[in-house]
Amino acid sequence: MDTISIGKHNPRLADIRKAIDRGELTADGLLPIEGPKLIQEAIASQIAIEALFLRQGAQFTATPRTTAVYVVEPSVFKAIQSTEHSQGVIALVRPRQWKLSEVIARAPAPITVLAGLQDPGNVGTILRVAEAFAAAGCLGLTGTASVRNPKVVRASAGSAFRVPHVWDLQWADLLDKVKPAGIRLVGTSPHATESIADWDWSLPTAILIGNEGAGLTTEQSSACAAVLRIPQHSPVESLNSAIAASVILYESYRRRSS
Repeated sequence: MDTISIGKHNPRLADIRKAIDRGELTADGLLPIEGPKLIQEAIASQIAIEALFLRQGAQFTATPRTTAVYVVEPSVFKAIQSTEHSQGVIALVRPRQWKLSEVIARAPAPITVLAGLQDPGNVGTILRVAEAFAAAGCLGLTGTASVRNPKVVRASAGSAFRVPHVWDLQWADLLDKVKPAGIRLVGTSPHATESIADWDWSLPTAILIGNEGAGLTTEQSSACAAVLRIPQHSPVESLNSAIAASVILYESYRRRSS
């Protein structure tokens, strides 16, 4: 493959660093991803690899023939990477874009709605779990950690490339689309009377996962067809949001499969 050497004053490198720091796409709509494993996941998911940036001396042999490859001096590469896990390889990929209607159309598989989750690790893990248990997709309300955040992408271990998702949704817009489609909103609370075992998971359902500290708002809980609890042994009262989502999605998958 042909390679091109670029220096520290290349404007594209500054654009990559800004996108990584802010958890957003570059100016030309590309997502920076770091490390050979994540890049291989993108290739396997048929995500277009637009450009590859190699630290001088590093190698990556799985690069598609159509990808532009740039070699970067080690000191310059260190300034753009966000983690040592990059192993000297950063790619710019063109992520898929989904519409809310496409996620809704995948019901009755459950939709996971992230209502203001702040921890990127939790968000990425939920994307991974949603794929593992055949959810319809994930929706992120405003205030939820960006799906473009590099920590979210890493925690998803490639699921962010494949799971249908739409982000930065307003609560009112979600209600306007989900309820007319016959999808029932379900919330969770450790104090709820009904259990996740009591819900009919064959019904089209959107599972609301609340903010790590505050949980669901009163308005969100009031809009739910049911608020359910996860049966658990005392004195544990609540679970981490990603763990709670995992338990609920597994129960849904188990019941639908049987």
